[in-house]
This record gives sequence, structure tokens and C-alpha cells, in this order.
Amino acid sequence: MMKKFILVLNLGSTTTKVALFRDLNCHIVKTYSHDKELISQDISAQKAARYDTVMMFLSEAGITPEDISIVASRGGLLHPVEGGTYLINDDMLLDLTSGKYGDHASNLSGILAAEFSKNHGIEAVITDPVVVDELCNEAKYTGLKNVKRTSIFHALNQKAAARKYADSVGQTYENLNLIVIHMGGGITVGAHHLGKVIDVNNGLNGDGPMSPTRAGSLPADGLLKYMAERNLSKNEMIHLISKAGGLLSHLNTEDVRDITADINKGNRHSAEVLEAMAFQIGKEIGAKAAVLRGQVDQIIFTGGVSYSNYVMDLITPYISFIAPVTIYPGEFEMEALAYGAYTVSNDRTLLKTYKAEGSHD
Repeated sequence: MMKKFILVLNLGSTTTKVALFRDLNCHIVKTYSHDKELISQDISAQKAARYDTVMMFLSEAGITPEDISIVASRGGLLHPVEGGTYLINDDMLLDLTSGKYGDHASNLSGILAAEFSKNHGIEAVITDPVVVDELCNEAKYTGLKNVKRTSIFHALNQKAAARKYADSVGQTYENLNLIVIHMGGGITVGAHHLGKVIDVNNGLNGDGPMSPTRAGSLPADGLLKYMAERNLSKNEMIHLISKAGGLLSHLNTEDVRDITADINKGNRHSAEVLEAMAFQIGKEIGAKAAVLRGQVDQIIFTGGVSYSNYVMDLITPYISFIAPVTIYPGEFEMEALAYGAYTVSNDRTLLKTYKAEGSHD
């Protein structure tokens, strides 16, 4: 028998976001910002303080663990998986804790959920982690035999926005062809074919349009020359591509609001850079329309940058001929996590099992 609340955990690099849902209705949500001393530590060193934050949230809300039916957590860096909701088991916890597939604050969401689960005997799950891989076989190929394209994108928010649109028109996500664009610090453009993301740019490691902090696709010869001239290491280049590229590289800020304010003051260089980003986003959407063979029911924008009317007005002329446009500014991650937990609580056949690579169980 289900208990009262779904506890939702979504940890970022500098914040811990926690919520309580009753069924699919948000009861309370709060974001805790952490000081530089804590977030400068490695992930394992942050665990105790972050866990205390979650327990403080429950105390402030007047909720005990006995009032919680299930914990819904953001997924971290794991091996590629199909979209859906997964039980946090020993295999997953080991991969998150070891950082086998990368160290990121999102790993802590699953680690804390597992700790809460162990301490209080409450099931914990993740939904649609960033490593969701539903790419069609053709999308994985590159021009070099031993280099494959990988799927890293805003799966949770893209799929949430897609389902939100489908509900609004009385359809199911699995019956539509959609192009969904998440525009935040990174930008990902996904081709959603009947409930599967069959093609999407890697929004972290140098693929697709430039974004507020990421470089996007780069000419190989120019990149190699840049590395050689500056004697940069692989890790230094990864940092530039994933954290110091895009608008930040060109304009020394990733904040679109500041950039549009400069444009309004007559800064032509800022205008050119933002126009270039919009141009690249438009091209990527056109490419995804080709992947869907022109059969596109709707183009959906989400993420923080989609609040900017200036940016949307730049992009729209490139894509308006493809399909109608819907904009869902911001993100729906907490709702999507609660939805994943709610659905598997009501239909156990939907709960998936994560297995470590090489496992034959």
C-alpha cells in the first residue's frame, strides 16, 4: 500500500533541490545553495553534508521518513541505458560511487537516494538519466572506424516537455514525431520518433550548436591547431569545450540577459555572436527534421534560455517552415522524476533493472 509522499532529489554542482509530491501534485519544493568550501570538495566528501540537507528539508516540512512511499532521484553518469525508470540497486550504486563513467554532482542524487533507502527501508529510483541512449544505428557512426557518437543530453527534461505537449493535444508521446530543444548552459536538440530519441547531439563534449558555456561542433583541423599552439592537455581541452566555450568564450559571460542588454545598448559584436548561436540551433533543428524525414508534428523548446524572446525571435525564421512551435520555458525535472516514481509505483512492470556492464545475471 502506497504511503503519502514521493521524495524527489535533484542535486546540481552548487545546489541541492528537494521536493515532496503527493501523487503528481507538488506539496513543497526547495533549493538549497551550498558554499564554495563544500562544492570545491570531491563528490564523496560532500555526501554527509548533502544528506543532512535532505533531512533538514524533511524536518522543516514536518515530514518523517515514515510518510514517504518512494524516493525519486536524478540519474547520474552511468553506462548507456534505454529511457525509463530504474531501481537504484547495488550495480548502479557501485557505478555512481566509483565514478566509472565520470564524476558529477548528479551522481550524488542516486548515492543519497540509496543511503535514504538503506536507512529507512524505502525504495529508490532514477528516471531518464543524461546517458539515455536510444540512438538509431546510423546516428552512432562517424567518419572514423573507432570513433562513435555517444548520447549525452537533457533526457529528463526533453522527455518531460515532450510528454507535456502530448498531453496538451490529447495524444501519447509514443504516437508523435517531435523535435525537442533544451536550451540551458548546454543545448541539445533531439529527434523524438514515437517515444524514442533516435538522434540527438552530445550536449557536453563538443557536438551540435554552441551554447552559453559549451563550444559545440568544432572543425577538427582548427581544434588540433589550437591545442598544439597552446600546448593544451586533453583535460584542459575538455574543460574549454564543456565549461568555457560558447557565449562565455566569445563574450566573457554566459548570461543571455546580460548579452541582450548589451545588444540593446548597441553592442554589435554581442548581437553577431547571439545570431550565430541561433543560426547553429536552426541548422541542428533542420538536421533533425531530415532524420524524421520531414514528418514533424511539433517543435518544442524548453530550458532557461527559452525565456528569452530575443533568442526565440532569432531562431524562429530558420524553422517555422518545418512545424509549429511550442515553448515551455524553464525545466520540469522535479515533476518528471515524480512522474517516473509514481508510474512504477502503480505499474511494477514498468520498473527497469540496471545491470553493470559485463554482468550476465
